[in-house]
Amino acid sequence: MKTKLLLHSIYTLLISACALSMTGCGDKDEPTPPAPPEPAGPAERTVLVYMAANNNLGSSRYDRMDIDEMRQAAKAGGSRGGRLVIYHAGYNTAPTLVEILADRLDTLKVYDNENLSVSSARMAEVFSDLDEAVPARQYGLVLWSHGTGWLQDGMEEPERQRSFGLEGRHTMNVSTLAQTIEEAPFKLDFVYFDCCYMMSVETLYQMRHTAPVIAGSTTELLTTGMPYDQNIACFFTNGQADLIGAAQNTFNLYNAMSGQNRTCTMSVLSTDGLARLADAVREIYLKATPGMPEGYTPQIFSNVSVSSCHYFDLYDYIKTICKDFDGADKLWQEFEAAFNAAMLYSEATPKLWNVVPLDRCHGLSTYILTSDRSASLKNYNTLDWYTDVASVIKFKE
Repeated sequence: MKTKLLLHSIYTLLISACALSMTGCGDKDEPTPPAPPEPAGPAERTVLVYMAANNNLGSSRYDRMDIDEMRQAAKAGGSRGGRLVIYHAGYNTAPTLVEILADRLDTLKVYDNENLSVSSARMAEVFSDLDEAVPARQYGLVLWSHGTGWLQDGMEEPERQRSFGLEGRHTMNVSTLAQTIEEAPFKLDFVYFDCCYMMSVETLYQMRHTAPVIAGSTTELLTTGMPYDQNIACFFTNGQADLIGAAQNTFNLYNAMSGQNRTCTMSVLSTDGLARLADAVREIYLKATPGMPEGYTPQIFSNVSVSSCHYFDLYDYIKTICKDFDGADKLWQEFEAAFNAAMLYSEATPKLWNVVPLDRCHGLSTYILTSDRSASLKNYNTLDWYTDVASVIKFKE
């Protein structure tokens, strides 16, 4: 009896299920499947760390150390809801675009080796990929590699004039760097140079249209670079990125050391003030005696002789030559006001490598012309600063 009742129940259920199925297939008002979730909107800020590390820095694994610091910062919440991305061209490895998340690394793209990381073609490609893969309302850029400031002895490229990066024997001129950044599909809120010598007035004037705030060093930096575990949070502060805080962290790290490791200069500059500063310097160059004043010992930013140095303190030099001509006091006052308006932060350890005193460091270097021929050194005369400012200097034959 139980068996018959069970079979009857099963038969009834099958008939009911079939009827329901037929009704469902013929219903024109069947429910619409749920829509896929909307893609996440742009992040508030994306920061790209562009690491040209296919050189001795990469072979010594300094890039890996800094990436580990970035991962520590991301794990601790340092990106504050923003997106931290690195373009990493390591030593003899395929370049990659990688997002650093709190719990993992997410590879966005692997690049071929057709273009060098210090070429405008590769940098432009990375900018385009970043804009597509990691959109944001604001962008920041950290440039990680070797650096030589204004020196224009890098790769020759069509219609463009070693300032940033090193790959093999190849470098990127600052004129190429500036133009490539200006042509990016997004605008930068800041540039932080984690490399040597980039805070020269020639470099920053060339970069004046790339970002409103630029941070870096007038001198060489230790190969360990900035403390990324501390500075990532500064790059993702609400509102404007805290570049002064990042520069202070870097300075404090090395200022706390001893011996030759206690060596660091850091400064932060507003590029909005560079036009006024250029005007002030040009007016002084028009009237001052050109070259190196007799008996003057300039503030140098390299551990070399004065005659071999390419980086001198701008403020100290202008203060020395802006005298003994009509209107000198007024021109000096205008220069000082322009300089102070542009320079947001500057600090230096007592010495460079525990050898070169830095007591007259004001955070911005320049090259001092000593003859008409010196303007062609390292293609100095191809720079905007030379065209707009230093070209007015005339030496007596």
